[in-house]
Amino acid sequence: MPHVTVTLAHEADFAGWRSATRSLAGRHTPPANIAWRIATDTESAALPAPDPAAARFTVPRAVMQLAAIMVQSALPDRFALAYTLVYDHVMGAPTDRPDEDEAARMAGAKEDVLTRTRHLRDEIRHALSRHDGTAPYQSHVDTTSHVPESNARFLTLQLSFAPWQLDMPDRTLRWTGKAMLHEAPGQVPQPLDPTSLPPPALPMVPDLDIARITSLRAVALAAKTCLICPMAAHATQTVFGEGRETARMMFVGEQPGDIEDRAGRPFVGPAGQLFDRALHEAGIERDDTYVTNTVKHFKFRRTPTRRIHEKAGPAEIAACAPWLAAERRIIRPAVVVMLGVTAASALLGRSVTISRERSRIITLADGSNGLVTVHPSYLLRLPDETTRTREYDRFVNDLRLAAGCLDPAMT
Repeated sequence: MPHVTVTLAHEADFAGWRSATRSLAGRHTPPANIAWRIATDTESAALPAPDPAAARFTVPRAVMQLAAIMVQSALPDRFALAYTLVYDHVMGAPTDRPDEDEAARMAGAKEDVLTRTRHLRDEIRHALSRHDGTAPYQSHVDTTSHVPESNARFLTLQLSFAPWQLDMPDRTLRWTGKAMLHEAPGQVPQPLDPTSLPPPALPMVPDLDIARITSLRAVALAAKTCLICPMAAHATQTVFGEGRETARMMFVGEQPGDIEDRAGRPFVGPAGQLFDRALHEAGIERDDTYVTNTVKHFKFRRTPTRRIHEKAGPAEIAACAPWLAAERRIIRPAVVVMLGVTAASALLGRSVTISRERSRIITLADGSNGLVTVHPSYLLRLPDETTRTREYDRFVNDLRLAAGCLDPAMT
């Protein structure tokens, strides 16, 4: 079998490594037949062309996670070691196939990457507690590993996209506010595609200080990586809120449904369509509001034909509470409409009976006005047309009452 040389775009080019591995492992190319190198500043990456004849394969998540950890280590042969992990799986060999010395090196590299990830995040959190934001954040990191690159997203979101710079012994990593740049001594700064980097060795969200993020976009992107509660492992995706960051009116429901889970947007299913119609009749433009849910993942039980909604429990509500709190803190709506008992109980911090709380203005702890009403899905479940018409009209009147709390000059 011929030898192959793979030229990767940069020292932490996980995306390029993955593309090459997909092609080469599918052709059963042995690790010894591959030379991995990094492009110089005057050349481009050179990856093997996709091979239609290559065997298709899947790799367990744990194997790819370990491969990503190898790529961000300081080992000079890290790309070869990562490839060996995948190749062994494809060929059916045990993952501990390397000799004892190589296995020990991989184990040591993994522990080093995990330790450096924890240490870097601790340093960032400590430094940010003293950072007043008047100048771009800048720090020195004493490592030749590529843990900083893998945690660049963590720092970018924690700083709400503000510029920052990390200086390392052999390079500088910089976020300008719009682009990531990589600079080695004596070289011109080069753009670095964040999507090419390996994922961090530890989950990002538990280490973030969500309360200090000031950008709604940064909060939304952070929430998309959240795996704190079990719902996140089963849902298709995080469904964050959407709407104006300067909205004066916020609507909060319970959780996304099946259609929302697939679309990645709140209130777009049957209940959402009814909600849009009611907003229109109440004289409210949805584009002028912010719409979200108490819980950001779809909780369901699966049947042979469909996924059936299940009510979010206290654990899910608590896990998602920081996201909802961040939305309210950043948007600062004048009026918050609580759609259903889950949203009302979460925001009021007590048990709520809709019939007792509905259709009256409540002053919330942050000084905004709140109103409790039914969730649009409740209207869809009513048994007869007469009841549905009556309750729908009540719902529209609740929306009008909420809109009436706004200063006309602010709407």
